[in-house]
Amino acid sequence: MNTTQVSYVALWSKDLESNRAVFANILGIPIAYEDENVVVFQTEGAQLVLQRAIDANAELHGAVQFGISVDNLDQVTEALKAGNLTIDIDREEIAQNQRVTILRLNSGQSVEITGE
Repeated sequence: MNTTQVSYVALWSKDLESNRAVFANILGIPIAYEDENVVVFQTEGAQLVLQRAIDANAELHGAVQFGISVDNLDQVTEALKAGNLTIDIDREEIAQNQRVTILRLNSGQSVEITGE
């Protein structure tokens, strides 16, 4: 099982604007994409994603989520299942040649694992 990289770290907040100001204006991290509910910063490594915690996602305020890219999603997913871990989403297609498994850690955090 080869993990290729941490692809993103997401911070959930009800106050997207003040967090955006910290990373864009004070730290000067370039914005790759933004809309009213998300700001994606592109660093030399993983993306930093700010998500607005509202409506159905309001309970995520203060949560941290991250994503990992792997070479063999089937192998990783089966290993997670064999370890009796909680899988919220099992190899769902999200783009052409791209699928996702979402693992829920015992501590409550969500880990998005992507691969072919």
